[in-house]
Amino acid sequence: GSNQSLTSSSMNNAAGILEYCAKQKLASVTDAQNVKNQVLDKLGLSAPEQKQDTNYMDGIQGLLNAKDGQQLNLSTIGNSSLAQQVKTKACDLVLKQGMNFIS
Repeated sequence: GSNQSLTSSSMNNAAGILEYCAKQKLASVTDAQNVKNQVLDKLGLSAPEQKQDTNYMDGIQGLLNAKDGQQLNLSTIGNSSLAQQVKTKACDLVLKQGMNFIS
């Protein structure tokens, strides 16, 4: 599909996806954590608020709420080489999305 379907519809969800990507080692852990923390700072989401934000909590579990209204569950698409490519591509795109948001 298009890259749009692998970017997040909200920065809250993107921050959660970055946390997921870091934990799964699908992106540079240092970059993903740094960008995630800066996104959360810019959004003004403190730790207690993060736990109440459904988009963010979805992201942590690997649920990418895409811009086209689709939802991609990165944690259930499996571990085939194609699935790994999709996960890595999604993490790369969301990382770029986060970097654009904070720049």
